[in-house]
Amino acid sequence: MGMFDKVNEMKEKAEGLAEQAKGMAEKVPGGEGIAEKIDEATGKMDEMTDKIPGAGGDEPAAE
Repeated sequence: MGMFDKVNEMKEKAEGLAEQAKGMAEKVPGGEGIAEKIDEATGKMDEMTDKIPGAGGDEPAAE
């Protein structure tokens, strides 16, 4: 397993956990704000991995 495969695997796990946390947060009073923060954090994670050549499901750049 290459480094990018591991990054993508970890990203998928984090997204799954974030969705679970978001679902739990939405069930408690005032949890909507927490759910929004979770969405912000996962959006930032996507932005960061998109900047890495070969991560995020993209093919590594040819050299």
